[in-house]
Amino acid sequence: MKIQKNSSARAAFQILFAALLWGTLGVFVTYLRQAGFSTLQIVFLRASVATLLLGIYIAVRDRSKFRIKLRDFWIFIGTGLISFTLFTVCNQISMRLCSLSIAAALLYTSPAFIMIFSAFIFHEKLTLPKLIAIAVTVFGCFLVSGLLTPGAVISVPGILAGVASGLCYGLYSIFGRFGVEKYDSLTVTFYTFLLATAASVPFADFASMPTVFASADWVLPLVLTFGPVTCLLPYLFYTAGLAGTEPGTAGILATLEPVVSALLSVIIFGEAMNWQKVLGIVCILGSVLIVNLKPQEKASKSE
Repeated sequence: MKIQKNSSARAAFQILFAALLWGTLGVFVTYLRQAGFSTLQIVFLRASVATLLLGIYIAVRDRSKFRIKLRDFWIFIGTGLISFTLFTVCNQISMRLCSLSIAAALLYTSPAFIMIFSAFIFHEKLTLPKLIAIAVTVFGCFLVSGLLTPGAVISVPGILAGVASGLCYGLYSIFGRFGVEKYDSLTVTFYTFLLATAASVPFADFASMPTVFASADWVLPLVLTFGPVTCLLPYLFYTAGLAGTEPGTAGILATLEPVVSALLSVIIFGEAMNWQKVLGIVCILGSVLIVNLKPQEKASKSE
């Protein structure tokens, strides 16, 4: 199997940068919903713009990146249909049946799923620091999401959908790791977007889109920015980062996303920053620090 060379430090930076960009997703989605786009239209726009831009780039720079073997198509079904499209659907169901805080908290159980699958599939060691980091990360995400605030709505189907969203979200690290063992990160990312776009086409309701685009001058520029910032660039960086780090570690590093999302909500939308969110941010950053310092310690010992 062919895996791209990537240092641990560089891989960590790539994943953290991807999480930073993913953290802007809520801001974009809020404005796109205000413009009048539905959830599935937003999914289609996000994936299709990213597919188009990446497809043009590959066609100009290196068309060999389009080549894949039919026997490996299951990898892209996993990244595109399960880890992108199905994750979004489950997350939206959870948001509709439960409160937003519960849906967000359940989504960020994904590092636990990644670590479990990685242990069985890639024989990734479940060390004590990793287990502590997972526990602290999940606890921190629960705090940042506002789960402990009064008024949270709980529904059994919503809880199941939320757990499923965390599972699907985490599976990208597993399928993506298989992908970068055989293909360039550009190839893996392109086919992920392509299948996600194809899956969302039947639900996009194209007839209503022209009206939404014509509703304000800022809608088209926002959509054209939305695809690269929240989809194309973060998935490229995250997929490349998977080539240089263990999937479980990548999952923990990616939980920087809710920290960025919470800070942007305070700055842009004026949401309150209470002690739960502050403690949650500290927990997540602490976990990121733990897993990020671990490779450096090993490296220094070997020297």
